[in-house]
Amino acid sequence: MIHLNSDIRLTDELERQLMQEAIEEQMRFKPGKALKNLFVKLNGSSKKAAAPVQLKRNAESAA
Repeated sequence: MIHLNSDIRLTDELERQLMQEAIEEQMRFKPGKALKNLFVKLNGSSKKAAAPVQLKRNAESAA
């Protein structure tokens, strides 16, 4: 971690550049994160929609 003195001031141009980079990074598409979110949503919705399955065993299938 970088510790800066509190008396450091940014120029207007540097501040604009840093803000622009932060906005671009926030808006950048991240395919890995998007796929993860998709699978999480699909997995969550399938768990809610699926009814619990009960397996019944009879004497013939136990043998």
